[in-house]
Amino acid sequence: MDLGAVGKGYAGDLVTELLKKRGITSAVLDIGGNIQTIGTQPDGTSWKLGIRNLFGESTIGVLFVANKAVVTSGNYERYFVGDDGKEYGHIINPETGYPVENELASITIITDEGKQGDVLSTALYAKGLESAIEYWRSHSDFNLIAVTDDGEIYLTEVIAEDFSLNSTFSNMKVNIIE
Repeated sequence: MDLGAVGKGYAGDLVTELLKKRGITSAVLDIGGNIQTIGTQPDGTSWKLGIRNLFGESTIGVLFVANKAVVTSGNYERYFVGDDGKEYGHIINPETGYPVENELASITIITDEGKQGDVLSTALYAKGLESAIEYWRSHSDFNLIAVTDDGEIYLTEVIAEDFSLNSTFSNMKVNIIE
């Protein structure tokens, strides 16, 4: 049994619950790349989270959230290079048993619970962009930001209001999912 697709999200939920029971009303938790926020910043503004630039240094933009889990999946950090010189990612296609190969560089899920974000980010990354969008349209209890290998960004309409592209990346095509 591999709990990699839900373990960090579940642990984040447990820590978040524990902190709230202890009276913590404002915090950001980084659980190995899974981010969970409790409340807002002490001044009442939303937390600012950088969305990593997978094609180089810095971030492509900033996401503003409060009381949310933000979980990203992709094969950009955990992979190996085969004898053929090709990169093979760690997320496995359950239908083929081979690493996922699709148009997605990453997918970020924004939801109320870390375990839901963890499961959805891995599953929707494996499904690919069109299937991820289709799933969101029928289960819109979360939001997403998808970055494609060719540098396009897809955002659900609610998150579009809470995401700002860094000026360096103003040439990236941004698609709003409705």
